[in-house]
Amino acid sequence: MTKYLLTPGPVQLPEKVREAGSCAMISHRSRAFSDLIARIETKLKLLLRTNEPVIIMPSSGTGALEALAVNFLDKDSCFVSVTCGAFGDRWREIALRTGAHCAFLDIPTGEGISAEAVAEFVLNQDRCDVLLLTHNETSSGVVNPIKEIVAAIPEKKRPLIFIDGVSSVGAMECYPEEWGLDGVGTASQKGLMTPPGLGFIWLSGRAWKYLENKKCPSYYFDLKLHRKELEGNLSGNPYTPPVSLYYALDTALGVILENGASAWFAEKKRYAAALAAGVEAMGFELLVKNAKYRSPGITAIKFPSGDTEMIRDNLRKMGIETAAGQGKLKNELIRIAHYNDCGWPELAMILGSLYAALGLEEKSSENFLRKALEIWHS
Repeated sequence: MTKYLLTPGPVQLPEKVREAGSCAMISHRSRAFSDLIARIETKLKLLLRTNEPVIIMPSSGTGALEALAVNFLDKDSCFVSVTCGAFGDRWREIALRTGAHCAFLDIPTGEGISAEAVAEFVLNQDRCDVLLLTHNETSSGVVNPIKEIVAAIPEKKRPLIFIDGVSSVGAMECYPEEWGLDGVGTASQKGLMTPPGLGFIWLSGRAWKYLENKKCPSYYFDLKLHRKELEGNLSGNPYTPPVSLYYALDTALGVILENGASAWFAEKKRYAAALAAGVEAMGFELLVKNAKYRSPGITAIKFPSGDTEMIRDNLRKMGIETAAGQGKLKNELIRIAHYNDCGWPELAMILGSLYAALGLEEKSSENFLRKALEIWHS
């Protein structure tokens, strides 16, 4: 039986990515590895539409966010944290452990962040050195309008703006240089369709300048040290990297960029919208009511009966692994991710399996597929 991994990370990998990860091992201090990094850097810059380097380090996405925190925050810093879910809360906790002072802006779960509300909150602070935002909140299926949020804050009063892009980069538009961001932390195992184990940090020219006279308390997460190694005679890491993951990443980026990143992102949006239409045609509601804020990477479905574990178990027996809700929503949600390279056949199979797992009576059995197909062809 074919199995489908539809959790929000790790995600199901394209066959060619799995094969690339089994390449013969090479020295991480060799010209071959340096050339591999150069190829990856070129592709990452195309994906993000940037000229700045992208730091790659052995870590989870949490490690990438911690790298941003420990390089830029300390006990004398003040930051604003805006959160609308579990991963925004985690981003806040990571930053608080630096000893920095924080002002909180909490948005109800399932709702997106308003650009105007964030701008007003930031401008009303006596001091704000750094603003922390979550681009895509996988606990709820919300994607936030980062470009609009940045634009709403006057440039002369704009703090350094960092985003958690762990579940957005590779699956949706994220153009930090064009949008006016200063830092992005992301990871390999979601939108980049690579096994877990790589963290990525992008910084603006302004952010790199800010670090010039700062000493990072961490060796492992010292971003200036990473950049020095990246831009040396042989591009590399300060310490031993997971070489096989770099091969997989190189191939995965090729899949995303094959027909252009914009086409890839448009396909993700179409898939998410068609899945939403099919679920709603079955009579169920999504946690995110406003379609403007619905994520192209993950869909969170509400089940008032609380039978989510039974439904997920039924899906598991059909070879489909989904995710439960988090925290207070654990027994109220089923989260279905769509980061992997899939199309209409997979979508129809997932919707049909969900219908069967719910044990619904035979009524309008073709309606949910018709509704999804209407969106797919629109």
